[in-house]
Amino acid sequence: MTRYLFTGLLFSGLLLTTSCNTPSNGTSTTDNTTEEPDTVMPSGTDDMADNTMGGENYTVTVLDTTIKSPRKQLKGTVDGVDVTINYGSPSVNQRTIYGDLVPYGKVWRTGANEATRITFAQDVKVGTEGTELAAGTYSLFTMPNDKNDWTIIFNKTAEQWGAYDYAEGDDVARVKGTATELPSPAEKMDFALEGSEVTLMWSDLKVSFPVSAAAK
Repeated sequence: MTRYLFTGLLFSGLLLTTSCNTPSNGTSTTDNTTEEPDTVMPSGTDDMADNTMGGENYTVTVLDTTIKSPRKQLKGTVDGVDVTINYGSPSVNQRTIYGDLVPYGKVWRTGANEATRITFAQDVKVGTEGTELAAGTYSLFTMPNDKNDWTIIFNKTAEQWGAYDYAEGDDVARVKGTATELPSPAEKMDFALEGSEVTLMWSDLKVSFPVSAAAK
């Protein structure tokens, strides 16, 4: 009898352990630009394996791969000015981005999690209007009025989470962005430096604004 009782208790314990270790299929949600369903990447397709990428005049380093929207940092130069952009890089994940996940007529953090931050090592002019901006670090917000009409916003409060505490009164500059269709969709949101322009690429859209040194 004792042997049967011990065997039954052992079997029950194994069942309990198995059920506690069963993985959950839930998602982690902080807001609409960080909610990404869990996906299993095929072997050899994890683009986070190489933590550095870039172009002719910039590099992008992946700072944190443990979150669903990896934190990245771009460092490069535009017109002789050192530029750094720190941003969260969400994925499309078969979602409708513009007009849905990124609503029209509302200020967007321009990425995921913390607001995107942009640093200029010296005074610059931004936008086609040539708006002057002092050297320093700013949070970089955007606002699409529609898919083709974008406003780029530089806010003096560099450290903030998303756009929850965004205050228009802290804006130091607002300029127009140029939106064009990408030849092929970008699954992950990323920044690049293309010539004299800072460029955001995500889904089927590229949004750019020019930067130049304020003093020649």
